[in-house]
Amino acid sequence: MTENGRKRLYTIVFGLILTGVTLAGLEVLASFAAPSWPARALRSTPPGTVQSSDFAGLADKPWVFEPNNSWGMRDKERSIAKPADGGFRSVFIGDSYLEFQLTRLTVPGEVERRFIEAGQPKAEMINLGISATGPRSYYYRLRDVAFALSPDALAVFFFSGNDFVFDGQGYGQGILPDLVSEAPGGSILGNVMPNANWLLVNRLRLSEMLTTNKPVPQEFDTLTKIARLPAAERTSALARHIKRYYHPDLTEQQIVAIFSRDREAFWQAFASGKADDESVQGWLVDLMTKSEVEMSPYFEATTREQAARLVKDVDIQATLSWLTAMDRAARERGVPLVLFIVPPGSVDPDYVDYWKPWPRFYAFNVIADYRQDRLLEALSKTSIRYVDLRKDFEGVRGAYRRSDAHWTDKGVEIAANRVFQELRRLERR
Repeated sequence: MTENGRKRLYTIVFGLILTGVTLAGLEVLASFAAPSWPARALRSTPPGTVQSSDFAGLADKPWVFEPNNSWGMRDKERSIAKPADGGFRSVFIGDSYLEFQLTRLTVPGEVERRFIEAGQPKAEMINLGISATGPRSYYYRLRDVAFALSPDALAVFFFSGNDFVFDGQGYGQGILPDLVSEAPGGSILGNVMPNANWLLVNRLRLSEMLTTNKPVPQEFDTLTKIARLPAAERTSALARHIKRYYHPDLTEQQIVAIFSRDREAFWQAFASGKADDESVQGWLVDLMTKSEVEMSPYFEATTREQAARLVKDVDIQATLSWLTAMDRAARERGVPLVLFIVPPGSVDPDYVDYWKPWPRFYAFNVIADYRQDRLLEALSKTSIRYVDLRKDFEGVRGAYRRSDAHWTDKGVEIAANRVFQELRRLERR
């Protein structure tokens, strides 16, 4: 080898060593800011508690301020290793239908209570529900965290409203994984430098929830105060807020016209004066306004025929690929998995009645219903064990919150009853 060749080789080797040492140093530094595993593998914010000073409008809902556990989950403290004398242990994976803070109850908590009442005091229903996540995150949460907890069963919750993915986003699609991701197991950096990955997601607001919600200062309390204004003032105040932060191109009169329909029926969910009033949220009023002013076939689907033209088979297959991957991973480890399909709010007559003045916004539910039927048809051709919760909710009033279509406490109880039945069968085996 010539002298120039040796110099070039030394430069490359030295550069690789320097890069490795630098990256290792950065990972060590990041470890001082990132929470320990499994918290850093679950969500991009440190485990903590909602502060009452930040959400004064929720003072009548004290359960919202109960602390999350050290993993950042809405659950009691859990051990990674299953206790030697422990009972039936199941891990629940999903989104806000498991975590939702504005309801008193959670599905895992209610299922655990039912096991205890049935004579299983050591049963554990571990909650790994994280709001604003989808099937991709569910898969990596299952693979990288749930299996490490030595579960006897897995309960995965898929919401037909917004858990579908599109062609190109399915399992195994794409040439390379993401560089950085909220689900660290699905990113290059997360597999090599998990602490640095967490820090980047945290500082750059790359979580799925933060990238889909506009950061308006103190918006929750602002909207709560607006909802509690006298009836003659609140719609105009809401219009000013929407114009300022979301739709500056619209006039206040245009916005007022949207939210004052049917004798201001919009406020029925928020201003009854009851402790279980729902909360006006920024994403909701923004999307309601968009549905009225933007020309899109997704806001015009009022029939199944119209929905059918918008739902593509490749999207159903892309979504199914993640569910199949989860089921396959569970089978390989000998852990039974049950997939629970959560229907949209259209199963609740109260929810349907509430949204009649806004058919363009409600179109989301028409599409979700059709997508769910297509997914159930595809699931029926697989070996995945699944439960269609629509059968439990169809026609039941008051099971869904009218504003955001999450379950009410009544809805949580209905879901918990069915989930308990399914897991009880597995436990008895």
